[in-house]
Amino acid sequence: MAGLPLATAEVCDANSHLISSGDLRALQPVFQIYGRRQVFSGPIVTLKVFEDNVLVRAFLEEKGNGRVLVVDGGGSTRCAILGGNPVQQAQNNGWAGIVVNGCIRDVDEINGCDIGVRALASHPMKANKKDRVISLSISSEDVILMLQTIILSLVFLIYTFS
Repeated sequence: MAGLPLATAEVCDANSHLISSGDLRALQPVFQIYGRRQVFSGPIVTLKVFEDNVLVRAFLEEKGNGRVLVVDGGGSTRCAILGGNPVQQAQNNGWAGIVVNGCIRDVDEINGCDIGVRALASHPMKANKKDRVISLSISSEDVILMLQTIILSLVFLIYTFS
């Protein structure tokens, strides 16, 4: 079984002490699956924006080197902060995946890309392009969150279906 992704239940079982302490949490299953990669993992890069995708696009123009971009879009469902062109660029630049706490658009284009994308929903309206950024402080300690079957830390993101 070497090389197979761990099931989310196995990760939880192996880290029950983190669950008990509150350092590992399972949140409501709210993320939709897009893109051709059902499973992806890699070092994460975090970004916080609100209804603006200028920085999202800028990050995805860089070489991904197998990383996963985690975008906290504030959970907004009023517009999409990720579309088909940036996802195609991310695929071409070697990103493993993108997780968006917000909406995407151009679903058919994204589903044709060999990359994993998770988002709350799809929305036809474009995001603003005013480069509005919300600052985010992250401690120097590892932070691990579990979103549905998505496990986040400052070091890695692991997604598994089972």
